[in-house]
Amino acid sequence: MPRQWIRKTDRGVPADVLKKASDEVTKKSKSVRSVAKAYGICHVTLSRYCKSLQKLREQGSSDLPSVGYWSSNKVFSEVQEEVLADYLTQAADLYYGLTPCEFAYQLAVTYNIKHPQTWDEKQMAGPDWFTLFMKRNPSLSLRSPEATSLTRATSFNRQNVERFFNSLGQVIKRYNFDGSDIWNVDETAYNGMTHVQFMQVHVYYHLFCLY
Repeated sequence: MPRQWIRKTDRGVPADVLKKASDEVTKKSKSVRSVAKAYGICHVTLSRYCKSLQKLREQGSSDLPSVGYWSSNKVFSEVQEEVLADYLTQAADLYYGLTPCEFAYQLAVTYNIKHPQTWDEKQMAGPDWFTLFMKRNPSLSLRSPEATSLTRATSFNRQNVERFFNSLGQVIKRYNFDGSDIWNVDETAYNGMTHVQFMQVHVYYHLFCLY
């Protein structure tokens, strides 16, 4: 499928117009045809919208009916994608990077959401979905991976940091150290972080990779 779909017609009624028209039908007891003519919309469209709205109210829902055609290739709804983006961001903040393509595939399989067959072949979402997912979620950004020490990630918490600065303050006070006495030296030259292999081209969403 093309990554950028271009609308070819200007047909369709905005959601706010249908909401105003349905309010006149339901609250002011006007006929569907007269209201549809006043707003310049099809009476069948308005009638279908009013029936869908009434059905939602009977179910106790305060949502509004969806307007327009559902994309045949769209996998997740707007709400599902918003939850997915929030979850990926929270995981990155906790130093637990998740790959959006693999996570999206797992989400679709777990909840039996219809998805392209190529997802099953590669066990992950495709690059087209990822590109459009980024465009629909501009709050997320692309970044290169950075080497992170597992020890630093697991040890960097409030208790350990507070204990460190308390001990540091006691030592400085005990021996009357000043700024010229403090040095940052790695006496072991031991690197506890894994090196990023440039041969493996990974593109991350904060801390998430493209594939």
